Order: sequence, then structure tokens, then C-alpha cells
Amino acid sequence: MEVAFEQRRGEVLAALVALVQREPEVRALWLQGSLARGDADALSDIDAYLAIEDAAFEATFERRQALIAELSPVLAAADATVPGLRCVHALLDGGVRLDLYFERESEVAAQARPAAKVLVDKGAIGERLRRDWAAPIGVIGRAIQVILRMTRQGGTWPLRVLLREQWSTFAMMELDLINAQLAQLMAVKADPASFFQNPFSLSRRLGDVERAELDALTAAVLDGVARRDRASLLATHLRILDALVREGRAACAALGIDYPISEAGDAGLRRLLEQAWPR
Repeated sequence: MEVAFEQRRGEVLAALVALVQREPEVRALWLQGSLARGDADALSDIDAYLAIEDAAFEATFERRQALIAELSPVLAAADATVPGLRCVHALLDGGVRLDLYFERESEVAAQARPAAKVLVDKGAIGERLRRDWAAPIGVIGRAIQVILRMTRQGGTWPLRVLLREQWSTFAMMELDLINAQLAQLMAVKADPASFFQNPFSLSRRLGDVERAELDALTAAVLDGVARRDRASLLATHLRILDALVREGRAACAALGIDYPISEAGDAGLRRLLEQAWPR
């Protein structure tokens, strides 16, 4: 299956290169993301950028759906919802995911980028691409502090939904704590830029020991929910909480910021869960 995905992605990239070469108003094509950084695998998405002549920009962007359809049959596509961002997110035949960004030629030098791999260049545009983006540590640090506070103040929600016997909701919440919250803290600890990565790709940025911990916690939650074993789920949830505290402290230390939860607060939540958890 991975070979099929990679083959289809290569076909889409070749079709994209051919499209750019025959469209005179499209001045350059480059990749960003994992395909530009060099850490892509066979299942990675395509993050492709087009530099468009200023005078033809609006007319070209209006043709975005037709342009993408020239690459491959389109299963679904949607414009980006970020204000001001000209991008189409598309799922193509064979499972290829394409994020196609449109930029005015005159503006390509205004944005710092972590990496860029130029595939077509009709006007030395590649020389104007700034590859000097650095993760904004202050912004990431403040966001991590907010996330830690929010996660901790909502720390009784797993208890509440379990007391209400909302088993599906409980499973969803636990798996999010493990594979989104905990995984993000682990990744940010090693590389602050991971904060901006797709959450579905976070585990790829972790070491074997960290991935094994996430997998073990996930398996324990799924097993406990399947058996409706409240006692084992308490033990697992306390392991999750302890890991969140540990990795939260480590991420804050790596970012040079204060861990925003007091020791008494973390200990008090743990004690409450132990006392109130349904048996």
C-alpha cells in the first residue's frame, strides 16, 4: 500500500511540474514541508507552492479547481479557511493529499520559510525564497502554558464522563490526551518547531521509547474500555496524568519558561481522581 501511495504521489508531482511548465503566468513551483526537509515517508502529503505573475494572480486563482483537476481526479477539495491564505486542500485519486498554495510573484521574498525545494523556476524566484524561518520560542512557550492550564483545569472531564457511563466519549478524551496532548509535549521538548506540525504526524518526530509509551497507553485505554474495567482505567489514567506532568515540565524547561501548574495543584487533581473514580 505504501508503494502505491508513493507512486501516485510521484505521478501527481510530475503532472504538477508539467502543468507549471505550460502555464506562462505560473513563474515557479516549489515544495515545502517534509518533502522539502527530506524527512518524508511514502505516505507524506504534498505541500506545493506556486508563484503567480501579479497581473494574472486573481484570474489564475479563480481557475484553481480546474488546475487541480488537470493533475488527477479530485475526490474532495476545500479552500483554506485561514484569512488571507490562498490555498486549496485536496484529496486526489489514489489517496494523494495535496495542499496547493498560490503566492504573488512580488511577495515570495516577504515570507521566511523553514525549507523549500524548487522544482520549476522561470525567473530566478528560487533565489528570492528566504529559508531562514526559526520557531518563535516565545509564542510557542505562551501557547504551551495555556494548553497546560486548559488541560489541567479540565482534568476531571474523564472522571465525569465515566461517571455518566459515556464510554465512547471517555475513550475519545483519553486517546486525545495521549496522542495529541502528550505527543505534542514530547515533540516540542525535542524541537519547538514541532508545535506547528500536523498532529497526525507528531509520533513520527518522536524516539522509539516515546512512541512505545504512547502505544502502550493507547492499548491500555482501548483494553480497559472494551472490558469496562474501571479499576484498570483509573491506573491507566493516572499514568497518563503523570506523563503529562513529566513531559509538561520537560517541555517548559526546554522552552525556558515556567511550568504553570503548582505541585499542590497536580497532586490535588491526582488525589481527587483516586478518591472519586468509579469502582
